[in-house]
Formats: sequence, structure tokens, C-alpha cells
Amino acid sequence: MRILVHIGYHKTGSTFLQKIIFKNHPSVLLIDRSNMQKVFLRVDSLSFKPEVASEWFSRQMNRAKTGQDWIVISDEELSGNIHTGGNGGYVAKEVANRLFSVIPEAHIAVFIRNQYDMIESIYRQYVKKGGTFHIKKYLFDHGGYNHRFPQFSFEHLEYDKLIKYYMSRFGKDKVHIFIFEEMQNEIDAFLNKFFSALQMTPIEDFLSINKSRVNVRLSFISIFLARITNRFYGSDPINRRVIFHIPLFYKLCKFFYSKIDHTRCIKHLDRKHSFLDRYIRKHIKEQYSKSNTELGKLLKIDLSSYGYPVASVADSYSTD
Repeated sequence: MRILVHIGYHKTGSTFLQKIIFKNHPSVLLIDRSNMQKVFLRVDSLSFKPEVASEWFSRQMNRAKTGQDWIVISDEELSGNIHTGGNGGYVAKEVANRLFSVIPEAHIAVFIRNQYDMIESIYRQYVKKGGTFHIKKYLFDHGGYNHRFPQFSFEHLEYDKLIKYYMSRFGKDKVHIFIFEEMQNEIDAFLNKFFSALQMTPIEDFLSINKSRVNVRLSFISIFLARITNRFYGSDPINRRVIFHIPLFYKLCKFFYSKIDHTRCIKHLDRKHSFLDRYIRKHIKEQYSKSNTELGKLLKIDLSSYGYPVASVADSYSTD
């Protein structure tokens, strides 16, 4: 069997891949995320034992049915949680080492997204999950306690660092980088490219599969309202400013916001709205230009054509 580990990043179509693509692919045995997390994520670094994880993984492979020649692990948490900066930046490297110690023959799939859209989407997801901070407080106001309570980290989205580390471990030919914007622009063409890169058989009758969005964001109107109502929802640790918890209140609000966001007027207005002001966009450009330039050289891709901030188009694209 061939092994694929999809590590994210978050907000790059992971739910779509898991629930629509991998789940429906006849050649794929998709490993249950909760079981995988118990083995690779929920064990501290001094207790993790590769031999125990290897034994577990062998049992998973034995579950494969006839025709399932791919075993897939897909979990964006493997690259580190976006709201904690990968727990201060420690998770991503530790997980890479754990995976290599158990399945060094695996292929690695990494999905990236331009940081302007990524950070906008991350903030909307933060509020959707119960957050109450204004975007600038969420991004910048760490109060000097980052070592005590991991929060959002700009460094977490410097993709070149993690990609180069995986290449150093698994080999450059086994680390496959996919651009979310290509998936977003033309899903069918992208999937043909995705299956081809992995030498995986395309899904037959793919057009008959429901390809609707499976993780819809909140509109800017719902974000404004949710920052107020989230103060009465305390089940998610992301929310640290709850006044008191009202059972079922979050689910009721979520249902209400989904109704608002499906109206034509709100959809139209939301397409034009961004939470990123000039200051934030300037910071994003300064933060990621060098990283994206290095990544563009590595991949031989002009990332600026997909909206990524780079130092210069000439420097970010090379055919050497």
C-alpha cells in the first residue's frame, strides 16, 4: 500500500478533502481522525513511542479492503493549530519527527493559501468558534504572555520553513505542495492535477458527487453579532471572555446566523468586505514577502500571481 499524510494547513479545503474526496475514493482507506490524534497528537514528547505507533498503524493497514491501495491520514492539526500558533511553534516539527519515525515511506501533502485571505479566514473561524476579540487584538495583542498561553502567531504561516523541514526528512520527491487558490478557482482541473501528482487513480463519476462547500464562513454581519453572543457560550477553550454559559445558545445563534448569511443581499455585501485594514495588510506583506519568495524559488512558481506577498516577481520565480 502507498501512504499519504495530508497535514493541512487549516483553511485550505481540508474538510472538503476529508468528507468529499478521500471518503468517496474507492482506492483510499481514510484513517479516523480521532484515533489518529490519540496516537500522534495527544501523547507528550517524552511519552511518545514509535514502536507503539507503528503497531497501531499496522493494524490500520490490515483493515484495507480489496482495491484500497492507498491509506490516508488527513488532519490539518498535524501542522499545528492556527489559534495557538502550533502551541508556540513546537507542534509542527515534533509531529513531523513522529510521522517520520513511524512511516518514513509516506508521501506528504501540504496545502497553502495566500496569507491575506488566510488570515481573514482564520479570524472569521476564530469568531465562528466562539471568539470575542477584535481582529487587531486577536492578531497583535498578546500581552507579553505568549510563552504561558499560546495565541495566534504570524510565524506559523511562514510555509517555507515547515515545507523545507518535511523535505529534509521525507525527501523532496515525496512532499507535494498544492495551492488552495487553484482548488478554489477550478475544482475539477485542480483534482486532476492532485491525483496526477500523487499517481492516484481519479474518482470515477466525480461529477455526480456533491461538491458543495462543507465549512461555510460567517458573514461580516454575523461576525459582528457573534462577538457579542459568544460571551454567553463557554464550551470552546478559544473563548476566554465568556460572561456565563447558556446551554444550547451557541447552536441557536449558529442557526440564526446561517439564515442571515444565505440571503442574497448579505452574500453580495460580504464579498466586498474585509477585516484587513491598511495597517494589517502592510504587516502581512512585510511578514511574509521573504518567506514566500523563498518558497516560490523552491517550487518554481510565481506565487504573486495567486495573491501571495513576495519580495519581487523576478526573485520569486526561477527555472534554474
